[in-house]
Amino acid sequence: MAKPPKKLPMSRKGFGTKGQSIQLLTNHFRVSVRRMDGHFYHYHVEVKYEDGGPVEAKGVCRRVVDKLQETYASELAGREFAYNGEKGLFTAGALLQTKHQFVVVMEDASSSGRTTTRRSSGGDDGSPGGSDRKRMKRPMAVKKFMVEISFAAKDPMSAIAEVLRGQETENSMEALRVLDITLRQHSAKQ
Repeated sequence: MAKPPKKLPMSRKGFGTKGQSIQLLTNHFRVSVRRMDGHFYHYHVEVKYEDGGPVEAKGVCRRVVDKLQETYASELAGREFAYNGEKGLFTAGALLQTKHQFVVVMEDASSSGRTTTRRSSGGDDGSPGGSDRKRMKRPMAVKKFMVEISFAAKDPMSAIAEVLRGQETENSMEALRVLDITLRQHSAKQ
């Protein structure tokens, strides 16, 4: 099999002559892959409410999967993973089984810390009345989520290193996706 050509930047015969020069700040940084011999594993993730309805909000899915990782670390073989907030989860090694089902219990973040107010009834004789308000904390709402993680694909770690060197392979797009999700999740947790 012939090796695909290395991609080079587009050549230019000179610099632009119209417009004005500007200073441009980019967010690029050097990335290196230390371990080339392993594989990264792609898993399909499905997050559902207790009644079976799908959870579609990325933020909720991320919080549920973060809680799952914290709660079920031993069942996940202690693996760290990168999750895209939708259906894709990536690990640097295989999970113990090809299909996992978990129940994740979470306190409802939307109601925690909020307070409700209530008017107290009273009279004109100096007892608390009309405009006086009492603040009461709402009880924590608890929600259960069903999470199913199933094996989808296995790709070589060397694909990431090849992409970083500018070589294109059949796994290039998947390698870029894994790299993007991993770096994005890492920066979000900083």
